[in-house]
Amino acid sequence: MQTRGSVLLVDGRYELERELTRGPSVAVWRARDALLGRTVTLEVVHPSLADDPAFTERLAEQARAMARFSAPGLARLLDTGVEDGVPFLVRDELDGITLRERLRADGPLEPGRALAIAGAVLETVDAVHEAGMVHLAIGPDTIFVGDGAPRLTELGIGAALARGTSADGRPTILEPDTVAPEVSRGIADRRSDVYSVGATLFEMLAGEPPGDRTSVRSIRPEIPRRVDRAIAHALAEDPGERYADARAFARALRPTEHEDVEAPASRGVVRTWLAIPIVVVVAAAAVIAAGLWLGRLEVGGPLGIRAAEPSPAEPSDGSGTPTVESIRPVSATAFDPLGDGAVTDENESIAPNAIDGDLTTAWHTEDYFDSLLHKDGVGIVFDLGQTRRLTGFRLWTPHPGFVFHLAVGDDPDALVDRIGAPFTAEPEMRGPLSGTGRYVLVWITTVVDTGDGHRAEISEFRALADPDA
Repeated sequence: MQTRGSVLLVDGRYELERELTRGPSVAVWRARDALLGRTVTLEVVHPSLADDPAFTERLAEQARAMARFSAPGLARLLDTGVEDGVPFLVRDELDGITLRERLRADGPLEPGRALAIAGAVLETVDAVHEAGMVHLAIGPDTIFVGDGAPRLTELGIGAALARGTSADGRPTILEPDTVAPEVSRGIADRRSDVYSVGATLFEMLAGEPPGDRTSVRSIRPEIPRRVDRAIAHALAEDPGERYADARAFARALRPTEHEDVEAPASRGVVRTWLAIPIVVVVAAAAVIAAGLWLGRLEVGGPLGIRAAEPSPAEPSDGSGTPTVESIRPVSATAFDPLGDGAVTDENESIAPNAIDGDLTTAWHTEDYFDSLLHKDGVGIVFDLGQTRRLTGFRLWTPHPGFVFHLAVGDDPDALVDRIGAPFTAEPEMRGPLSGTGRYVLVWITTVVDTGDGHRAEISEFRALADPDA
């Protein structure tokens, strides 16, 4: 490296102005190209990596591939060279600051801003993948944010590192918090970049790397469950359980219709007080309606509503024909989207016990011996065999008291985003369930003490439908 007065020169041409960021593999500088009179970004490889001839050859190979490629969200490669035996890469000027600096200055980002950055990065990564390359160094230090769209840098560095091994046979890579676990074993593909973007999005929302966690809602409960599940899916330790590519991950992160990913605005005091009597009236109406529907109340008496006479039979239209059809599901499946992916943890094999017609058998969650789920919930999905218009449900349990919610629809994976109001399980209960669909989710949010552990158990479940629909 030469000097011109007080200015450091690289290759006799690039005047180093300011260091932008320094990572385990490169130092990134803002520089001026004295020959062409333009501002550029200079990436100087760590000297310890430059001592490996195989690495420098792989980096040169990556540079040749990058020279034929450009994308809107990528810092384009302009030049390469070697200074004092150390390789360097010259790219477009990068505006703004690194995402790392932004997080240090402002803390966690609002969900809308974080998702916008992740979406833009995934679009760039998809273009990289379509060009036959992988990045493998995506993280807060390699994403620059400013007034415009995010820009991604250091393409080629991660791939050159991941493909090599040192003298002791270990990969020559110093892993940041966002590198997929398989990269350290010399294995990498598109799904490794999916992991990196998922880890970066987690850090944008939580203000800290995921570590061994996959649920950002454990830190920020206001994050939509859909986003939380998408991040957890991207962070799966097994690449086979992640999204297949950046495009699939981007689709999973897009807001659904009418969804607001920003935190709700605070309500004024007057609106809050006005809401109280409305809530009371609605709650009372709901209680009465539920009582009438369940047959525990009926019209009559001095107040207009009175307790109904007990009736062991299903409602009928007077001709003996039931007005409600009880449906036994054709299958039952444990549903644990926020767990570690091992279906055996939520006893998938015994899920059919909840529909076998035998009250002495039951499906149950795994045991939570500290009585806490440590996640938003866990459930069981019932397949009715065809789409039906439902009016209610029946549930039996040997250990009442756990809290659950219900949802109905034709997409079993989307049901958790549609769960309704909570129910508290009774030994034998019947309740309202309004909706049309083939699948019913019972989403359990608390467990109870069963004497030998804390869990939720369901002996039998039936859906109630309109027989004429």
